Amino acid sequence: MTTTAKEVLPIFSFKDIKENYPNAALHPAKSTDPGIESIPFGQKFIWLPTADLSAKERIMLQLGSGALFPVIDNRFRPWYPILFEHQPINETGDYRLLQVKFTSGIDLLQTEWLQEIQQMLPHVVDLFFVTEDSALIVEQRAGENLRLDELDGLFVALDMDFDCYSHLFVGPFHHSSHDFTLLLTEEMTLFQQLTRQTNLKSLDLATSLIHLLSTAGSDYQLLFRTLYQDWFQESDLIHLIESLWKNQGNASSTAKSLFMHRNTLLYKIDKFQSMTNLNLKEMDDLLLCYFLIKNFAHPAD
Repeated sequence: MTTTAKEVLPIFSFKDIKENYPNAALHPAKSTDPGIESIPFGQKFIWLPTADLSAKERIMLQLGSGALFPVIDNRFRPWYPILFEHQPINETGDYRLLQVKFTSGIDLLQTEWLQEIQQMLPHVVDLFFVTEDSALIVEQRAGENLRLDELDGLFVALDMDFDCYSHLFVGPFHHSSHDFTLLLTEEMTLFQQLTRQTNLKSLDLATSLIHLLSTAGSDYQLLFRTLYQDWFQESDLIHLIESLWKNQGNASSTAKSLFMHRNTLLYKIDKFQSMTNLNLKEMDDLLLCYFLIKNFAHPAD
């Protein structure tokens, strides 16, 4: 049985907590009373009487980090209803989501950091901080989008400029016809899982696939199925990638096995890269494509 990522109810302010827990109070420090749960909330602490919590709620606080993160109110942002309320995208195209998680140092510099991103990534259509230490960037495909290694270098430079440290997850491009609320939910869950499993600064689906295969890749069925549907509408691509995989990415051997001129094969590989931002000559990218084909080329009855 597979599981699906759960949509999270945004917490915009302490008022949202108060509506569900009337006895909750906000304080600058932890409580010393053993009958009070002190939960980090931004730079302060929410005090909750233990008596107000069910047994399940107390267990969840012990299992989790015991922290709540107030969500910045972004309801005025153009992509907010698309990302959080299942609203459709008006402008047809392909878009990807970049998630940034800060582990130190960005306090009070969020506005300046967003301005730098907007200048460095000209095809960004919306960007904002979701919490005080995490940001979302929405980028449209324009043929000049940076690959993971290029983005990694950019964010390393930004960390140095702003004296902070960030983790980055670069999502794949999705067609505008899909539900981006569902896709964001799964990609956010995936990013959270990956940051617990690896210390790599920058990740995408291809580089993180080995971690997914070792845990629970089937938890992200919607995300992977969406990519398969977008990328492999032409059946010859499936045969090409299967042959590349069997030949360990060797273009000459693959062209020979497909009875295809090597230049024709390279043209198809370049065309696929322009469509997906994946380089089939890189084994991580090839592995991701092979994984999708093996799981979704033959739909379940």
